[in-house]
Amino acid sequence: MLPKLSVAKLKKLSGRHIIIIGLLALHTLWIITHLTLVSKGLINPWKLGGYGMYTKPNYRAKLSVFDISSKQVVIPRAKYKSSNFRDANLRYVFRCRQFNEEAFLVFFQDNPHLANRDLRFVLREKVFSQKPVAVKRETYSAAEIHWPQKDQFTYRGEICGTEYSGAAEYKPKYKL
Repeated sequence: MLPKLSVAKLKKLSGRHIIIIGLLALHTLWIITHLTLVSKGLINPWKLGGYGMYTKPNYRAKLSVFDISSKQVVIPRAKYKSSNFRDANLRYVFRCRQFNEEAFLVFFQDNPHLANRDLRFVLREKVFSQKPVAVKRETYSAAEIHWPQKDQFTYRGEICGTEYSGAAEYKPKYKL
């Protein structure tokens, strides 16, 4: 049974006790906030130091790039650099964050050999399956790039059920 707190006892609390109680309150508030954001699919449960990581497998979003110029062909991972693209997308911490023009431009600056090729970007994450019990990868985001002109591309995609689109001008860093 907890002791009853009176005003006299509260006045006797030292600064140290008040700080500890305040930190515990903030920590509890963050746990509730993190679990709420994870349940709505807004953030990666394994990021930002919350308890949402205990609700899902470490999903480690995996990017695959396909060349869809003629037929859909997977571009081997060793043929393109994606670390700056991942950084431009905040390392996929915000799970439902759309790819944007700047991220695609970073990708093509790092991979000029892929410019002027129609591409499909696919993000897959680990999810639990019940029958049979396992962890498998499922697509949760896809975006397509089309090049109507040599120096301009359009993009269209879907992430977390939301569609988006845009266009950008591409200027290579170096002339090939």
